[in-house]
Amino acid sequence: MVDRAQSWGVVPEYFGYTGEKVTASPAAVEAVLDALGATKDRPARTNRYELPPGPCAPAPGRVWGWAVQLYALRSRDSWGVGDFADLRRFGRSAKRRGASLILLNPLGAQLPTLPYQPSPYYSSSRRFLNAIYISVEELPGARRCAKEIEPLRKAAQALNAHRLIDYDQVYKLKSKALETIYKAEPRPSGVAAWTKSEGEALRDFATFNALAETLGPAWRSWPEGLRAPNGDAVEQKRAQLRDRIAFHEWLQFHLDHQLGRAANEIGLVADVPLGFASDSFDAWHWQHLLAPNVRVGAPPDEFFPDGQDWGVPPFDPWKLRAAKCEPFVEAIRAAARHATGVRLDHVMSLFRLFWIPNGMTASQGLYVRYPADEMLGHLADESRRANAFVVGEDLGLVEPSVRRRLRKRGALSYRLLWFEGESPRRWPHDAVGAVGTHDLPTVAGIWNLTEPDHRLHRLRKQLLEVTKMPDGTPAIDVAVAAYRVLARGRTRIVLAQLEDALGVEERPNVPGTTTEFPNWRLALPALLEDIERSPGARRIAAAMRRAGRTLTHAR
Repeated sequence: MVDRAQSWGVVPEYFGYTGEKVTASPAAVEAVLDALGATKDRPARTNRYELPPGPCAPAPGRVWGWAVQLYALRSRDSWGVGDFADLRRFGRSAKRRGASLILLNPLGAQLPTLPYQPSPYYSSSRRFLNAIYISVEELPGARRCAKEIEPLRKAAQALNAHRLIDYDQVYKLKSKALETIYKAEPRPSGVAAWTKSEGEALRDFATFNALAETLGPAWRSWPEGLRAPNGDAVEQKRAQLRDRIAFHEWLQFHLDHQLGRAANEIGLVADVPLGFASDSFDAWHWQHLLAPNVRVGAPPDEFFPDGQDWGVPPFDPWKLRAAKCEPFVEAIRAAARHATGVRLDHVMSLFRLFWIPNGMTASQGLYVRYPADEMLGHLADESRRANAFVVGEDLGLVEPSVRRRLRKRGALSYRLLWFEGESPRRWPHDAVGAVGTHDLPTVAGIWNLTEPDHRLHRLRKQLLEVTKMPDGTPAIDVAVAAYRVLARGRTRIVLAQLEDALGVEERPNVPGTTTEFPNWRLALPALLEDIERSPGARRIAAAMRRAGRTLTHAR
């Protein structure tokens, strides 16, 4: 069975975080082989295809930017959640202070149903945009409906008084306003041409949303004829749901337009998540390429001794290769549409993924290899097409060969103050430097020892060594000192988290938890108007300017 597994790209053994060799059980190996349809000793031969040679688009030389969770960035005009108008305003002010870039959380669409999914890494689609980020009052036709939507606006803006974002209420209020405006202005200038240019993918997405509104999000329980995008039953439903389909196309048109306006203010770095939700448009659309009865996660490590189960359905690597990696290409192309750069979350997924068979725990999973050569070729090709540089989130258990191959393709590495044992002055030039990420503690959380995971309190020693700040120093002063050190380092790009500039102790997400913490639901403690004037943000910007990180790469 071992030879058959290896022929199919299944890796029965791997080295764990302590350096020991972990061997998957025969039952787990057999379950993964069944998911691959591996009935023969070797997979059928697949035709190789030529990809354009060359590296990814070049990255900027010495710049800096902000890492922002858009939902958390609220202004006085926000409807309870940060939106594309807030992004445009923040981008303009950040650029004035010398920033070149804003790294955003994934912006993928969510199901148009309640409860509304808050996690940007568990979306319905990686190609289309999240309706929650629409700026209602900037839509054509909004002024004509001002009297009707005024009560909705007031109710939504009252939500800004609460730090915990109520996605369900925001979605309800925005949906009512959007439907009112749509009736007043259903065919704004340019919508017909844009809809035509988006083709069948947009039509299928809008159809899926209309069906989900009618039948619920669990598409595997829909009537049999509707469980796949093609077929007479779907065509019949399209005719019945014509107006709702047009509404969802109209909404995506405006989302795309508003994101494009924000991108004109400053370079955006789009985050591409590993995958999508199991009950999602992408899962419905690409079901013929997905491996059944398995899900993606991560093996046990220091912080998660039982491993992690992300609940994301994986693509069958052999079917993905035969389809010329079309879902991956679409995800990269969509992310790069309005972006200066693209960040690939868990870039190891281009090489291998940790599969967990149904009925087993994360600690019982094993790795499956992916067509890295083809995926790297497509990644570089799409990067050059959009003139968007690439950052690979190469954190955690990453094989040295992975970093070498990414570097050869011109993708930037990711280096974090929390993980690196040496001075930022010695970090590689072709990298992004940061203190942490959305999944890791903030400076204040570690400095004040309020981070709930006490195992991470040891990181305070790292802060002391890097910043030389004495005990009792305010957390914002420590954050400014840390970013000053990063600014003087060698990395092409330095990213500063807004949470650190404001002294926020909570991190956006605590991996491996669902209800224990308000993951992806915490707004920043200050409104955008105050953030722009905040001493921490101003001082970090000044430190970047003094280090020579000038504005050279904004679109």
